[in-house]
Amino acid sequence: MGLINKEKLLRLGAGDSIESICIADGSTRHDFDRWWTEQTTRRVPSMVGTTTLQKISGQVDIVRDDWGVPHVLTESDDDLFFGYGYAMAQDRLWQLDYYRRKAHGHLSEILGPEALEIDTVSRTIGITRTAEANLAKFSAKTRGRLDAFSEGINAFMEETRDNLPIEFDLLGYEPHSWSPVDSV
Repeated sequence: MGLINKEKLLRLGAGDSIESICIADGSTRHDFDRWWTEQTTRRVPSMVGTTTLQKISGQVDIVRDDWGVPHVLTESDDDLFFGYGYAMAQDRLWQLDYYRRKAHGHLSEILGPEALEIDTVSRTIGITRTAEANLAKFSAKTRGRLDAFSEGINAFMEETRDNLPIEFDLLGYEPHSWSPVDSV
């Protein structure tokens, strides 16, 4: 009986050896390597193509240069920030979630007791309270741009919900929606 993909990934995330996973799965190291390559390759977001999204008012083009750097082309500021959030999520969704969790003091929820000290420091310092207080002082224009940026990240998360970056499956969780306070 073979293990399903999520079981293999959770076992890897828990620190099981590749050898023990191969034994439990009834597969060879070559089979594992082929499976791993497929898992990591299919999770790389497509950087070409077109998608239709409801949250924008006009056309947003995300063009990547020879180095993969996104350039967001559009006619409105809100659409620009939406496209920026979308492109940033394509490139680094797990990193965004990691730093958000670190700032809010929620790392131990995914990394375990080893991260409790970091969470305690973040909560004691009050990073979230400070971000919320600052957000309340921002102009409507700035808050609108932060809303659009958040909507871009959330649109990418929703679009890829079944194919998130591999770190999420290794740690056995899904990210929750992004909000303006997460950016602040």
